[in-house]
Amino acid sequence: MVEHDEITAARRALGRHLAHLRKHAGHTQHSLARLVQYGRSSVANTETGRQQPERPFWTRCDQVLGTGGTLTAEYDRITDLDHRRRRSAVPLSGTGLTNDTAAPWWEPEDTITARRSALSTTSDDDNRLAQLEDEVRHAIADNERCPPAALVARLRPLRGNVDHLMGTRQHPPQRARLYTAAAHLSGLLAALALDLRAFRVAHAYAAEAFDLAHAAQQPDTQAWARATQSLIAFYTGNHRDALAYAEDSLRHAGTGPHRIRLTINGQARALAHLGDRNGVDRAVDRTFELLAEHPSDGQVSTSLTLGPYCLTRAAANAATAYLALGHTTAVAGHLTTAIAAFDTAQLRGPQALSRLDMATAHLHAGEPDQAAELALQALALTAEHRFESVHQRTEQFLATAHPLRRHPRIQDVANLLAERTHPRTAPPASLRSPT
Repeated sequence: MVEHDEITAARRALGRHLAHLRKHAGHTQHSLARLVQYGRSSVANTETGRQQPERPFWTRCDQVLGTGGTLTAEYDRITDLDHRRRRSAVPLSGTGLTNDTAAPWWEPEDTITARRSALSTTSDDDNRLAQLEDEVRHAIADNERCPPAALVARLRPLRGNVDHLMGTRQHPPQRARLYTAAAHLSGLLAALALDLRAFRVAHAYAAEAFDLAHAAQQPDTQAWARATQSLIAFYTGNHRDALAYAEDSLRHAGTGPHRIRLTINGQARALAHLGDRNGVDRAVDRTFELLAEHPSDGQVSTSLTLGPYCLTRAAANAATAYLALGHTTAVAGHLTTAIAAFDTAQLRGPQALSRLDMATAHLHAGEPDQAAELALQALALTAEHRFESVHQRTEQFLATAHPLRRHPRIQDVANLLAERTHPRTAPPASLRSPT
């Protein structure tokens, strides 16, 4: 038989545990009360064992303090003990059964009530998830507009919110939404780590993004995460891995919108660096077929878009692939249109990259002055940013221009790149790479 003193002691211990967790998290009784939407006296009385709040109080405390549900679990245990004590003390009237014979039949009433309470506390989770999803979408949209270091600083609190939510209890549909949003956040952080030259961190974040997408059982998100892994492999010089990730991603994508990005940004560019001209031709042709299946909304898509790539983005990537093969026919036409569209959208990364590709096309045409001017424009556009893609593309431009390295304007490009080898804004310490 469970004794009343045992239950009282357990409740007091739970109150003391709450006080310890509150102080460890840096909260006063007043600040915690405000966050859990209870009075300060309720928090104070609960910590001393004088008050016994219902389950929603403990659930809110777990959420605010990030305890992973430990307080609520202990409340449920104590509630079950109390129910068993009451059941053993009070006979069941009108049933003809003793308490001992009835015990295996029924769950404690408080357990049923607790489950009902859990079902009714999902609105807060829905609101938090909607806010998380909205913030991730905005961050993805700002990826090529904001300096990477500034965006990382903005995302740090969001990453903490995700960890907190993962430690709480959700219904299966909410859990899938949470893991999907977390996958998108990790994929974005992977791209930012790449720009800040934290290459190992970038690979780790990208792998985490795919694992989260797999846990969410969302093939579309798995395809998006694989595309991010392909991007990072490409810019770290692992072109075969970039191709493998892109092809695996296409298997996950099915008929989804990410096929365009995977085909042109993943397959075509990797194949170009592997010297497969026929493969590039097939990928480019397939890309423009897919564009017809996904009509554009008139907006320029971002590099990590959750939807399909637009025509402008696809054309710019096709130009990049053909330039890597040394094939400049019709490239200038695509890039002229792309530069105008990226300028209108104020996407700093693509503005610079399309100018650098156009500059390379001018080099092949024997026009070093025009080429250097475009390269200098690209570096000026990203003076306050740190885009690894722009840094690498400028190095590729200078490699192509090597026979003209004594040309004054080409030297200006080389000197400006050398000055920017160390970014003005250092990467956050947590993103530094040992490589």
